[in-house]
Amino acid sequence: MNINQFITSLNVKPADAIVMQKKFFGMLDHYVIYLGQINRSHTFVANYTQGVRVISNHEITQFLQNYVPTKVDRFPGRPNERGAAVQRAKSLIGQRAYDFIANNCEHFKNFVHKGIASSTQVEKAGAGLAVGGIALAAIGAKSESTGATVAGIALAALGLIAIAAENSDN
Repeated sequence: MNINQFITSLNVKPADAIVMQKKFFGMLDHYVIYLGQINRSHTFVANYTQGVRVISNHEITQFLQNYVPTKVDRFPGRPNERGAAVQRAKSLIGQRAYDFIANNCEHFKNFVHKGIASSTQVEKAGAGLAVGGIALAAIGAKSESTGATVAGIALAALGLIAIAAENSDN
């Protein structure tokens, strides 16, 4: 499917986010924001390890070879608010402060959609680390394994730090 067919068949509008997962065992969602047509070309922007940047049609086509669009996360605002959302996306182009925990592609998508950078994926991962770490620490304490206890405490602390960092911005 080419880009025009993709946009048309899914009725993608400016400020909508395309949610993608890796084709094989994709556990995390990846978000790409559609900006609309600029100079007669469909234009997308995303926050990835290189920072926030415009993704060319060629790159999107390459991206679609490894990732499957699972849904379109529609812009939640009113139609007349789409322009402001697109401007929020454009305002961050060139920013190179990507961070998996504090500034990832979901943070970017939520900033564009709601004006607040947040990530439920970070919260869920932090909670999983915290619970798993507590369980490991308890097992280590019960079996008198200092290594397991220390590793469990470290994992739990890492999870709690991720949760705290995510919630400190909101």
